[in-house]
Amino acid sequence: MTVTESLDAASFEKLRNGFRSELIQPGDREYDSSRVVWNAMADRHLTLIARCTRVVDVVTAVRFAREHDLVIAVRGGGHSVAGFSTCDGGVVIDLSGMRAVEIDPAKRIARVQGGALLEQLDRAAQEYGLACPVGVVGHTGVAGLTLGGGMGRLQPKHGFTIDNLLSVELVTADGTVRHVSNKKTRISSAVSEAPARTSGSRRHSISGCTRSDRT
Repeated sequence: MTVTESLDAASFEKLRNGFRSELIQPGDREYDSSRVVWNAMADRHLTLIARCTRVVDVVTAVRFAREHDLVIAVRGGGHSVAGFSTCDGGVVIDLSGMRAVEIDPAKRIARVQGGALLEQLDRAAQEYGLACPVGVVGHTGVAGLTLGGGMGRLQPKHGFTIDNLLSVELVTADGTVRHVSNKKTRISSAVSEAPARTSGSRRHSISGCTRSDRT
């Protein structure tokens, strides 16, 4: 069943007009390849895939799904063993188009977008002789690993990945953008003002890095 079959055409057209990233639904050429996740047992058939490249489109997708009572799954790296990065009959917010990684070598801070993978973070950190305490499988998403705790080879000395999380910008289930840290929580009017380089459901995850020659 396509979105236009399960929802009125006017609602879908309104979504398409306000959405600047890519929308994929059953019958589209990319649908079958786009719904595949790492765990092939999680063979789900989605109503809609919202492949976002900017945070404002994540907000739009979340609010659309909420308005029409559709299940939401967020796909960062798509590596969830339990299949949480996909769903049947709902909306998948695909962050594979938002994988920027920035390293501040002086402060030893990494800033990553919601779809970034461990291998991308590792490569970027290694350019400065740094390493972040993350997992061991390169195609795992940084955001999902972090929110799940994050176990890896540096854990005995530097703790779990989430122990090194400094702050995060995220989109809540009601479509509100929040900046959260141990110092403050700020609500942002990101629907109209979010810059293109922000990451979607988790705009920036910020983790501390350590010197790789000291681990």
